[in-house]
Amino acid sequence: MSDSPPILDELRAMAVFATVVRSGSFAAGARALGLTRAVVSHHIRALEIRLGVPLAQRSTRSFSLTPAGEAFRVHCERLLDEAYDGIRGMELLRAEPSGEVRITCSHHFGNKRILPALLEFRRRYPAVRLHVAMNDSNVDLVQHGIELAVRAGPLADSSLVARRLVREPTMLCASPAYLRRYRMPVSAADLDQHRWVVYPPSQKTLTVRADGRDVQIAVRGDVVTDSAASRLAFVLAGDGIARLPAYDAAPLLAAGDLVQVLPEVETAPLEIFLVHSQRIGPSARLLRDFLLEGGG
Repeated sequence: MSDSPPILDELRAMAVFATVVRSGSFAAGARALGLTRAVVSHHIRALEIRLGVPLAQRSTRSFSLTPAGEAFRVHCERLLDEAYDGIRGMELLRAEPSGEVRITCSHHFGNKRILPALLEFRRRYPAVRLHVAMNDSNVDLVQHGIELAVRAGPLADSSLVARRLVREPTMLCASPAYLRRYRMPVSAADLDQHRWVVYPPSQKTLTVRADGRDVQIAVRGDVVTDSAASRLAFVLAGDGIARLPAYDAAPLLAAGDLVQVLPEVETAPLEIFLVHSQRIGPSARLLRDFLLEGGG
């Protein structure tokens, strides 16, 4: 019987379980851990007894997870990743961080929010090389060798880790020239009759909240764009209404270049995520944590 406190035994068993899952079999997991297959089986059996549910269906060469095992796997892998991150984070403190990070983000949001943080990161960690790809399309991270991506959510790809970077209020805006020409809408229902600067191109409707209920608005206009910077330019030029994030709208509202349309109508916030694969290098983790902490 082990003299370790029960929680330490459970944490060890969770790390063993996560390693077996990632390795694909008990034998491969045992090799990765430098343990015998019997010891690995003992740890997982102890977990099953502790939890009161089977975690895996065993065979001689491989195994498959039960529904309970699939649910528990997420927690065990997170525990293992956090442990690796903690150890590598301490390793980074022993010497000046170096290496290379590839990061991608959109032109507009990247220039406004990400680029200033990257400049500060470079001042703090000058030995870390940065490859910054400004791209408004969602490129494949693995195919392009990119470790970090800044993307609007929610995300469909569950194989990626997504951590929320920004939750930005949004509002409906138009230029004074547009409102002189088409007049200010007086209710959410009026928005159906107005011209929009459509962004992204796939957008057909917009859901807003007015008088305590959700209202779906048809989004139609003569300008369709896949660029947030272009959207703002066309709105300023009077080509239509658009839902804009506060970081774009606030200074232009203060200057009188834009007018908020129906301030009482609520629009969903813009959520921006920092996305990466399950395993990333130490320099990418350093940049990830720097951005998540506010970029200095």
